[in-house]
Amino acid sequence: MADRIERLLATFPAAGSIENLGDVIDAIRDIYDLDHVIYYAISLGQSHMLASRSGGGMLSRESGFWQREAGSLAALTYPGEWVTRYREADYGRIDPVHESANRSFMPVDWHQIAWDTPKKRAFLREAVECGIGNQGYTIPIRGPDGQFAAFTLNKSCTDDEWQRLITESARDFMLIANFFHQKVLEIEKIFGSPPAPTLSNRERDVLRMIAQGKSRGQVADSLKISENTLRVYLDSARHKLAALNIPHAVAIASTRGFINI
Repeated sequence: MADRIERLLATFPAAGSIENLGDVIDAIRDIYDLDHVIYYAISLGQSHMLASRSGGGMLSRESGFWQREAGSLAALTYPGEWVTRYREADYGRIDPVHESANRSFMPVDWHQIAWDTPKKRAFLREAVECGIGNQGYTIPIRGPDGQFAAFTLNKSCTDDEWQRLITESARDFMLIANFFHQKVLEIEKIFGSPPAPTLSNRERDVLRMIAQGKSRGQVADSLKISENTLRVYLDSARHKLAALNIPHAVAIASTRGFINI
């Protein structure tokens, strides 16, 4: 896991624009052998509106396109044919993936979704016909002021192949989603100039070990502390970094140079 995350971090632009995140999308697709990567910020916060900068364009390299519209922002690799069809048919009203992610705080494997109506099944068939993979994994990302985004990994493969990928990489995907979202927040200057917190050595240690794929029990054993003490360090680091959760704290700590993975 650490090797893959290191390779991805090398592709994240230090600064710049949404277009440059195409390099990150390419790297994610290459490293995990995916068909599509989709980031969709449905809202970047009630007080943050993008109407004055609405528009879109191509992502760098061969990575698809990005689109701003009112308070939402998307960077995705889905075929334009499907995106156009989705909008024209107003599929947002019946999209089971969007509905499930909107209700959940946990990642949604598309196999967990009830494709239980003719409209939903027809929706999925049409998506596959337009080049969308039959397998998907959507990670909801929530924040203050009504902030909500979804990060989706998509691939066409058998159920067994997909289950192996999720079993091996679910932790990676959670970190990647938060890395990507954090970079969007920085590019869009959602929180203005970031604060300059100070993490203790022990707080850095626990975040680095979590990022390396160790369980909380393994981290506690390595540092010879109880899991309750570990939780105190993690909560303290998350609070100092103003992170939404522990994967988000790892993302912030890494991008700001507090830890090396």
